Amino acid sequence: MTAQPDRIVHATTVHQPFDPRIFYKQLASLRDAGFDTHLIAPHGRTEQVQGISIHALPRPPARWRRIALHPTAFRMAQALNADLYQVHDPELLPVAFLLRNATGARIVYDMHENYRTKGPILGRALRTLERWAFRWVDHVLIAEESYRSTVEADPVSSTYIPNYFRPIGEKHPPPPVEIREPPTRLLYTGTLSDSRGLGTMIDLAARIRRADRLETITLVGICRYPTQRARTEKQIRRGGLGAVVDRVGWDAYVRPSAMPPHYRRADVGLALFQPHPNHRGSIPTKFYEYLHYGLPLICSDIPLWRRFVERHGCGAVVPPGDPAAVLDVLDEWQAHPERYRRCAENARAAASQYRWAEMGERLTRLYRDVLRGSAHRAPPTG
Repeated sequence: MTAQPDRIVHATTVHQPFDPRIFYKQLASLRDAGFDTHLIAPHGRTEQVQGISIHALPRPPARWRRIALHPTAFRMAQALNADLYQVHDPELLPVAFLLRNATGARIVYDMHENYRTKGPILGRALRTLERWAFRWVDHVLIAEESYRSTVEADPVSSTYIPNYFRPIGEKHPPPPVEIREPPTRLLYTGTLSDSRGLGTMIDLAARIRRADRLETITLVGICRYPTQRARTEKQIRRGGLGAVVDRVGWDAYVRPSAMPPHYRRADVGLALFQPHPNHRGSIPTKFYEYLHYGLPLICSDIPLWRRFVERHGCGAVVPPGDPAAVLDVLDEWQAHPERYRRCAENARAAASQYRWAEMGERLTRLYRDVLRGSAHRAPPTG
C-alpha cells in the first residue's frame, strides 16, 4: 500500500493567492518534491491551479476587517488536517497556535516583510506577537539577511530562504543579451506606490516629454492606492505623457507568468524607491529578475543596493527622488555604449547566483527535517 504524501497547508489573509514567493516558489517547489500542497487565501473561488489546491477565503473589503477571516481560516485549515502548517502573516500566528494545539501539526512561520517598520504602535505590536510565537513555532523562514537580528535574539530555529528568481513559463533560459543602442526602453515591475518610486517615475516621464527624448517607461504591476492612482492618471493626462508611459495592470494584479515579454522588450530596469526603512534592509526581488534578463539597473542610492550594484557592476545608483540623475545615467550610456554593454553582460553573468532552484531544494530538505522532528527547535542555520 502506497503511503500518502505529507499534507502541507500555507495560509495568508494579507497576500493574494498567486504571490510569487508563496505560490510560484515555495508551494511549487513543495509540490514538485511530492508534498500534497494546499493554500488558504483570499480568492474568488476554491480551485486547483498547477497541482496546488487553493481554498478561497472571502476578499475583505478593508484591511482592518481581515481579522474577521480568522475563524473561517482556522476551521478550513483544521478540516484539512495537515502534517505541517505555514503562515505568512504575523496576524495569523494566533490561528497557527490554535492549529498546533488542535492537530499536533508542525508550524512554520515565514518572515518576508519587516513589520518593525510599520510605525511605533503597530510595528511594536507585531514584533511582540512574533516574539511570543518564537517560543513555540517549529521553525522560522527569513527572506532577508537583515531579519537575522530579529530571530537570533530569541530561542527559535531559523533558515534563510531569500526570494531569488524562479523563471515561470520558460522551458529554456532567455537568449543571450541583445544590446540595443541607445538604451531607451525603461521598465519597472512590481507593486506601484509613491514609496516605490511611482511619483519619481512620472516626474521622469515628464522630463522625457518636455525634452522630446526617445525614452519610454513601462510600468507593469498594480497600484493598490486609489488616491495615488487618480493623481497619477491626472498627471499623465495633463502632461500628455501617454506616449511616454505605458501602464500594464495598474488596478489589477499582474501574474508573474505574464511578465517575461515585458522584460525581453526592455533595455533598463528601474527601482527608484524612497529610502523607507523597509527598503533599506532588503534587496528587491525585481533586481534578480532584471539580472536574469540582462537588464542593467538604475536604482536609488540605498547603501545595501549600492553594494549590490557595485559588486556586480550591473548598473548605476541615483539619489532617491532625482529623475534628472536618471537622465544623466542614460546620457552617459548613450554616449558610451560600451559601458551600457558591460553592465548588461555583467547583469546576465551575475544572474546565476540568484536563482530559486537551490532555495527550493533548501526548503524541501528543511520541511522533511521539520516533519521528522530533526529540525525542531534546532539552532539557526544559514
